Amino acid sequence: MTMLDANKTPLTHRVTALAAAYLDGIGCKPVETEVPVASGYVVDVGGIWSPTPTEIKRLGMSPAVKKRIGDVENVLRLVGHGPLAVIAEVKTTRPDFLGDRKWLLPPPAHLCCLAYPSSILKPDELPKGWYGLETSAEGTRIRKVHRPMNWPHPMHPGLLLDFVVAVAVRRDHRTRYAAARDWVRSYTAEEREEKKIYSAARLLGRLADWLQHKGWRAEGGLAEMLPDLDIKKLPVRSAEAVKYFEALRESMPKTE
Repeated sequence: MTMLDANKTPLTHRVTALAAAYLDGIGCKPVETEVPVASGYVVDVGGIWSPTPTEIKRLGMSPAVKKRIGDVENVLRLVGHGPLAVIAEVKTTRPDFLGDRKWLLPPPAHLCCLAYPSSILKPDELPKGWYGLETSAEGTRIRKVHRPMNWPHPMHPGLLLDFVVAVAVRRDHRTRYAAARDWVRSYTAEEREEKKIYSAARLLGRLADWLQHKGWRAEGGLAEMLPDLDIKKLPVRSAEAVKYFEALRESMPKTE
């Protein structure tokens, strides 16, 4: 399980999850959070996209919408050479959106998305060249996608390679740590199970000696034997069992 950033609000987490789901839905593989980009900052969500013709059409990039999108033939030519870098920034308050200076810079990836609740800005306030992923005010669903007129944006091959590596490293860390956590959980579970079996065997052995009046706790009560087995206290429901074993012990002859 991925740990949530305690410095982010629940609304930010929900909108970020929607942005990641959107990138995954259009075909980005893999999709990761907190990915460095060429402009020197870390984006909330980033992914690598090598779209199929169907995914291109789904995003409104077919020749049928040439007037709205622009030079679609050039877009398709660029897409065909993929992969493309896709990022999403998340803003959940208007001051945070207005105070961010990155909107003054050229878009740092081929496709740049801004995910935000519907209440914090109007579509005509979207940064130039950025997709708008407008969610519900509660951040529970994407209400509308606002597409820019011209994209993808140019990206130097070297910067694209850096981005691909950054996403790959994030994914490697996630899978590596997940595998390590699974191994630790498995090992710990096995260790606990072995400890239970060992403790049960010790208990049975001590109980057998105690019933036969053997061992250095031979003359004590059953409760006096428990600390030797790292048992602090028996549950209340064990009272009848304790009485049974004590009566059984009294009926057994002492060994010489």
